[in-house]
Amino acid sequence: MLIKKYLKFGIYPLLITLSVCILALLHLNGSSVGIFNNVLSKDISQDQNLLLGEPRGIRGDQFMVMLPIIISQDINQNPEVNSDMGANTNLITQIAPSKNMLSLFRPTMLPFLILEDSEIAYSLYWFGEFALLLISTYLLLLILTKKNILISVLGSMIFLFTPFIHWWNQTNTITWISFILVFLLMILKEDSLKKAVVWGIGLLYSMITFLFILYPPFQISISYIAFSLLLGYSLNNLKGIKQNFKIIFPVLITVVVLFLLFSILVYNRSLDVIQLIMGTSYPGARFISSGGGNVLHLFNGLYNILLQASSNNPPFANQSESSNFFLLFPPIVFWVLFKSIKTYFKGKKIDWIPVLISLNLIFFTIWYLVPLPDFISKYSLLYLVHPHRLLIGFGYGSYILMLYFLGNNFRESKNKSDNIIIAILSFLFGLLIYFVGKGLYNISPSFFEYPSVLNYEYKILLASIFATFITYLLLKKHTKLFLIGFLTFSIISTIFINPLYKGLDILINTDLANYIQETSENDDSKWIGYNNNYLTQYALANNASVINGVHLYPQFEIWEVLDPEEEYIDLYNRYAHINVSEYEEGEEYIRLLYPDALEVNISPCDEKWDKLNVKYIITYQEMSSYTCLKLRKDFPEYGIKIYDRIISITPALP
Repeated sequence: MLIKKYLKFGIYPLLITLSVCILALLHLNGSSVGIFNNVLSKDISQDQNLLLGEPRGIRGDQFMVMLPIIISQDINQNPEVNSDMGANTNLITQIAPSKNMLSLFRPTMLPFLILEDSEIAYSLYWFGEFALLLISTYLLLLILTKKNILISVLGSMIFLFTPFIHWWNQTNTITWISFILVFLLMILKEDSLKKAVVWGIGLLYSMITFLFILYPPFQISISYIAFSLLLGYSLNNLKGIKQNFKIIFPVLITVVVLFLLFSILVYNRSLDVIQLIMGTSYPGARFISSGGGNVLHLFNGLYNILLQASSNNPPFANQSESSNFFLLFPPIVFWVLFKSIKTYFKGKKIDWIPVLISLNLIFFTIWYLVPLPDFISKYSLLYLVHPHRLLIGFGYGSYILMLYFLGNNFRESKNKSDNIIIAILSFLFGLLIYFVGKGLYNISPSFFEYPSVLNYEYKILLASIFATFITYLLLKKHTKLFLIGFLTFSIISTIFINPLYKGLDILINTDLANYIQETSENDDSKWIGYNNNYLTQYALANNASVINGVHLYPQFEIWEVLDPEEEYIDLYNRYAHINVSEYEEGEEYIRLLYPDALEVNISPCDEKWDKLNVKYIITYQEMSSYTCLKLRKDFPEYGIKIYDRIISITPALP
């Protein structure tokens, strides 16, 4: 009987795990690695490994930055310090495969440490991230909805099929805060010391994993919601917690002590890298005041379906910056607080979980939209959170609130006045979405171009009607209809964001890739990509030791050679894509292109490259006129050339 009980709740995680294994054996992933077809002057549409969708150039951080780093690590047996990146790059703070004390706490990177096949390992990583998100939110919702399997399964899928998640490839923050809450809530209701210890081990693991995501803007935002939920649960269950205090307290204290000890140990070991990052011009240490948000951005989620069409020009910078959750929180926050106040005056028990999450969302909204004294930002730690990064907090809170509301007996609306209020709230929210649509059109009319069968007014009207309808279903607690409708819309809004791609051949198994691997296997001399940073990262993924590419933190050993007077230190003291270009008269030696990109204009024959042991140049350019260069290999089918540099002095770098 007990086995049957647990099997019922375990089928969903089991199916998820099985699906990931099958997808990995098929070498499938959702990476935009197909963009490298463009790098090799190939037609992406002719790539037989591109099974569905289209690669997204905006996902450069994924396919151009992290994927080459991951493959470089895998080729080099996953060292903690990668000698192929700049003048050695310590990866202990990065979510990449690396043999260090944090490896165990990056579970989706473990396949690279275990398996020989990079493609299967990458598939396990890619879909493993999604699987952990589904499982963590499913388990959390099981607890919050009193084991309502329908809400828990469909709710976890709603978390996954969210534009923000897919455009940012951002799952781990929500995943690990959800696991933290799962284990904490299990401890708080546990009356067995042995079981509490098991939950404590899970809690400790999840806390360490969450901490070393090392992206405070997301972590702080989402931690507010977690704290509200935890406090609400504690207030709701104060009596039971007091009864089990002798079990709960020692377990939690032990977890906290071990967590602090491990964190201090890792911090001391990676102190140099952390200090370098914190001291940079970008991202570095920043102070962000409140009031920098935009109401159009806050509620644009129901229009994110249009981001999938490449021809539609996003209203805010790009698709990732414009992406969001489907935020329905204004009407449900009003409804929760309205019903809770009525409950209080009737002398009945208040459910504190939705109340505190609602108050948290109100606080977020005020901070997001209204300029407040800076001390509020300072002491709330929100000075570390850019307003648009707060969207993950809004999203997590809004989704937890609506799913909790559906799964609990929250003062059903049975009288006429309640029905009228629900109808008004639904209509007003639909009206808000209508005006948001109008505002988005004023910012970027071309955002509404595709599909052209409907003009922009009809698209805005449809989004407003859907918002009204789905809000009404939510507040009236038509659970099945709401979940099916909301999930269907979520899937349609995200299904074409990432491609379905087979393998990594375009990156690691071409004539060019094989030649770079062959050359680098016998020679550790440095490479530079001239006039195109994609080529540098391509070389890195194939075992080349590169000078430029992406500097995850300032490579001062390199800059001491390139800029001994430190004239440009404010420009390169940052996380940056480093593009190298031929110098032309009148050009600035080093110039900032974007906050995370700069260009060095320098001759390939400059002696500075000798000091840095640069022997190979990969480029599209014809550079045979330079006396220091000799054509080593021409790839006319790709339009790419590799040159040998003649090094005339003893290098400073090995």
